[in-house]
Amino acid sequence: MKRTETLSEHLVSYKERVNSLLDLIKLEELEDVVTAFIDTFKAGKTVYVAGNGGSAATASHMQADFRFFVRYFSKFRPKITAITDNAPLMTAVGNDTDFHDIFVEQLRGVIGEGDTLLLISASGNSPNLVRAAEFANSQGATTAAFIGFKGGKLKDVCKYKVYTPNQDKDYGPIEDIHMILNHIIVNYLAKDEEFLSL
Repeated sequence: MKRTETLSEHLVSYKERVNSLLDLIKLEELEDVVTAFIDTFKAGKTVYVAGNGGSAATASHMQADFRFFVRYFSKFRPKITAITDNAPLMTAVGNDTDFHDIFVEQLRGVIGEGDTLLLISASGNSPNLVRAAEFANSQGATTAAFIGFKGGKLKDVCKYKVYTPNQDKDYGPIEDIHMILNHIIVNYLAKDEEFLSL
């Protein structure tokens, strides 16, 4: 196979794409999500996180960081649940009813006012995430999203969003940004006195 660019050229190009997306992050959008997290934790409520594919892994990673990494700077253990992690339940719902309901069914009877649902999606159009957002809104919960490309339906359905438009078709840089957002938030809160005192 003939390569069209060297590894060095590819690395430079990839870094440029990630950096260009970082530059598109709007501070006020990020602040809205951070504030929603703090308000939820302060109320003793739960942040639920979901995504598909690589975004599911980011949701799980976020749960691990907030539940375990935080031990380094606080005794407080925030309530955060990645609803991507229950494979038996998700496959049962997908098999017996509809794959588009795998997240809604986990939120039913659980999510409510004071809780926050964060949805992670490059396209913003995954039907199971859109349905989850609509359901969470109907239950009085706060909805937020990390989205890329054109923002998709989640851009309109969620109350808060961090939106980084991506002009090319590469999911990688957007998924990288979403993981970086996780680390930005958890490490920022590590320095926040209000969060540390909870």
